[in-house]
Amino acid sequence: MDNTVESILINRHMISFAFIDNILHVSIEGPSTLHDLYDFLEELGSLQNMPKDLKVFYDLRNASLDLRLDEINLLSKKAEEKTLHCHSVKTAFCVSDPKITAYAMLFSWLPENAKIKREQFSTKEAALNWLEAD
Repeated sequence: MDNTVESILINRHMISFAFIDNILHVSIEGPSTLHDLYDFLEELGSLQNMPKDLKVFYDLRNASLDLRLDEINLLSKKAEEKTLHCHSVKTAFCVSDPKITAYAMLFSWLPENAKIKREQFSTKEAALNWLEAD
């Protein structure tokens, strides 16, 4: 995959995503449910030409989520399942709301596979710097 903006821009309920410079940028705006997030992960898993070393930037600064711990666990397992073919998965969450920050932290602690790294950040710049660092 080259370093150009790929023409994958998918809008769903309040979730949009696109590959930009080899990083999957995901934006969640407004209220999203467990089902919205689960459906997004299903769709993500069906993308063709996914990089073997996947880097994902989630912009959650304008998201509104209300999840339980078991739902966060379910989403983490689904994310792992949908990226099994990847050699590595590095995910950065850009958060501002304390509740969403806690969700991102819990989600970051759950992976069972060492190839998966997840961190949360308060700025987009810090998140992208971490994703681009090797």
